[in-house]
Amino acid sequence: MVAIKRSGQHCSQQVGFTLIEALIALALLALLGLASALALSSAMRAQETLDSHQQALDRLQRSQLLLRRDLEQTLARQGRDSLGNPVSNAFIAYPQADSSHQGLLLQLVKSGRRMLGRSTGSTRLEQVRYRLEEGQLLRQTTPLLDPSVETAWHSTVLLDNLTELRLRFFHGDSWHDQWPPLELTPSEGSTFITTLPAAIEVKLETERYQPIRQLILLPEQP
Repeated sequence: MVAIKRSGQHCSQQVGFTLIEALIALALLALLGLASALALSSAMRAQETLDSHQQALDRLQRSQLLLRRDLEQTLARQGRDSLGNPVSNAFIAYPQADSSHQGLLLQLVKSGRRMLGRSTGSTRLEQVRYRLEEGQLLRQTTPLLDPSVETAWHSTVLLDNLTELRLRFFHGDSWHDQWPPLELTPSEGSTFITTLPAAIEVKLETERYQPIRQLILLPEQP
């Protein structure tokens, strides 16, 4: 047997990427980055839209809650207007706000004002009024039961972008478009109407929401 011995050969191979492969990899990474950025941007816009809707809904619910609470605590109290003249109606209300009464919708006296401790001479009653100005629903309050022209009202914007706000009043088994209704007259020997409507229907519409109706029952008269 003839043994054939081959001299050992050292073979080395260099492993790496070609230029084309590197460019393809960079292109894929760029596409993945773009897709991730678009997905993140879309998610952020969706979250912003959701937050905006939630904030608008919270404001609407808070406004309805405040209005309901104020009307349910209304008192038939005779007072004086800003000029010191006795008012003829315990409950000032207009079916809709316009320039003839400076955007005023409601003005009433209510109980339930929160107080810290016991202050001598203080009362849990307060004046509350709702106004519509430039598409905003304002709630204004003061602890002065007979405010003057100089009285500083605490004002809060409840809603904005309002396109319509109307009130209707239920009294005597029927709805009325004004308060007091024409058939309601002061009691004999008096010029003051103490009667409150049994209920109020509030209809509002904003740029975001279609017409929303709220029915609020007022306290029964003694």
